[in-house]
Amino acid sequence: MPRVRLALDVADLGTATAFYPKLFDADPAKVRAGYANLAIADPPLELVLIEDAEDANQVPGTVNHPGVEAGTTDEVEAVHARLAAAGAPAAGAA
Repeated sequence: MPRVRLALDVADLGTATAFYPKLFDADPAKVRAGYANLAIADPPLELVLIEDAEDANQVPGTVNHPGVEAGTTDEVEAVHARLAAAGAPAAGAA
């Protein structure tokens, strides 16, 4: 199932991984040093938390990057082809 992906910068991953699971009632699907993600069913969202405590200019909660999760590479390539045919700029399929 496609989901919107929203990556947020956080100053403290521990604080963020305590707050967002409560907000969305979803446990982290993956946690590693400086990174966590939550696969949220409703709304369909992949929330990614990226810690960068070294960046003094960072504003916690700033959007790091948005995206759309796709089920297969073929789905990504089909969207890329549709955008290219319409003349819209699109990054290469990953």
